[in-house]
Order: sequence, then C-alpha cells, then structure tokens
Amino acid sequence: PSCKVFFASDPIKIVRAQRQYMFDENGEQYLDCINNVAHVGHCHPEVVKAALKQMELLNTNSRFLHDNIVEYAKRLSATLPEKLSVCYFTNSG
Repeated sequence: PSCKVFFASDPIKIVRAQRQYMFDENGEQYLDCINNVAHVGHCHPEVVKAALKQMELLNTNSRFLHDNIVEYAKRLSATLPEKLSVCYFTNSG
C-alpha cells in the first residue's frame, strides 16, 4: 500500500525513453515532465558517453574516497556563493 502506481485506472507501461520523451509498449510518445530530466533529457549522447567512460573505469558510489569527488566539489563550489562552500553528495535512487 505504500507504493502507488501512477495512472492506476489505466496504467502506462514505459519501455524506453529518448531526450524529453518516454514511449510506452505500443509506441505512444509522452512528454516527460516528472523524471528530473529537463536539463539534458533521457539518453543524451554526451551524458551516455561520459557515463560509459566512467563505468569502464569505476562504478561505485561516493562512500569511498576518490580524487574525482574532490575535484568536482572544488569546481562546483567555485560557481557558488561563499555560503555554499560545502558539498555533500547523495543519490536519490
């Protein structure tokens, strides 16, 4: 009961996505407005390429120390006001 299905009366079975669209099992196209992809979309070629490159090297979470986490935090905090100088990386999934 704590896990709700969207569109329970007429469920949608999404089988793939490309850019800002998701597609159901019948090929129907839907504009994705809820999956936090508005900034780059699903399957963006540059994001896929960067993810593949990283996964070929190392695929883990941020509980382990790694120079890339520190470098990313430095680059990110350099773009923010001084008050926002601490980075704490998490994952929503």
